[in-house]
Amino acid sequence: MQYGAIPTSLAERLALMAGMVPLPAVDTLFGMLKARCIMAGVRLGVFEGLVHGPRTAGELAAALSLEPSCLDLLLRSLAFCGYVTVNGDRYALSRLARQTMIAGAPRELTGFVEWNYMHWEFAGHLEELVRTGRGVDFHRTMTDPAAWANYQKAMLETARFDAPVLAKRVPVPRGATRLLDLGGSHGLLGAALCRKHPPLRSTVIDLPQAIAPARALAEREGHAALVTHRAGNVLEDAFGTGWHVALLANIVHHFSPAQAQDVLARVREAVEPNGTVAIWERERPSAQRAPTEGDGIALFFRLTSTAGAYSGQEYAEWLRHAGFSSARIVRPRLSPGSVLVHARR
Repeated sequence: MQYGAIPTSLAERLALMAGMVPLPAVDTLFGMLKARCIMAGVRLGVFEGLVHGPRTAGELAAALSLEPSCLDLLLRSLAFCGYVTVNGDRYALSRLARQTMIAGAPRELTGFVEWNYMHWEFAGHLEELVRTGRGVDFHRTMTDPAAWANYQKAMLETARFDAPVLAKRVPVPRGATRLLDLGGSHGLLGAALCRKHPPLRSTVIDLPQAIAPARALAEREGHAALVTHRAGNVLEDAFGTGWHVALLANIVHHFSPAQAQDVLARVREAVEPNGTVAIWERERPSAQRAPTEGDGIALFFRLTSTAGAYSGQEYAEWLRHAGFSSARIVRPRLSPGSVLVHARR
């Protein structure tokens, strides 16, 4: 999915064609401003302030203790980006904002937007990464409980888009009762499989600092009865035995190839014969393909976790090397850029 300068008039289209638009300036300034305006809209309560109906900038500024003229500039920018609408001097939530930018929205992403403040800090290390190969590794270095809470809420929000895909496509053995969700945090993805395949129940193994917020999110989302949380380090701790399904969703990109293969070998020992293992990830394109947004995702993962994204073929080969059979690569059409690789013990 490409992102860049999009002409909104014939004159702008002609200027682009004539090479008269300073594209590097547009790319570096306007992308940054758009992101920050959305972030400010969440953090300052602008979107929540419009939940009950249209307001002028002055009315909203008085309610939120903000400076009216600057708020008006922010609202006009958000209107241009499609997050609010404007009618005369009154602003209202757009359909997009009502679906995503307010608490309890059907596709709420306010946690992700708050987590994006940490993304800005991570991005400041990009040049060091390219010089040295050393990323941030925030799972090891991040200690702020508020940052952990924002991170986990962000992952829950994005998982809502993945849950129906996995519930439909991950094969679960008949009569399965035990699911191992490695690094599953909030447990939403495992819970989706449990709802699809009763009497399946899920156990999440995640870092100790993740457990309390993860349990709170599971309670809030209404799937705590389906999910048990257990503190542990996936790279070091034993998984136990007797599992019928093992799920590794959006976690393998935190591992080096050697670490991933070690984890999968231990997963094989933990899963029952004829049990299923499933990997769900953003996919890195192969070197033979033209660059895509997947390359940017791989760079971001390398920056934040020191590892990176991998291809479906790599996941399938690691599963075969670990002793799993019948590995299958699935790229759902409505989840562009993502890949599901599942196999049988």
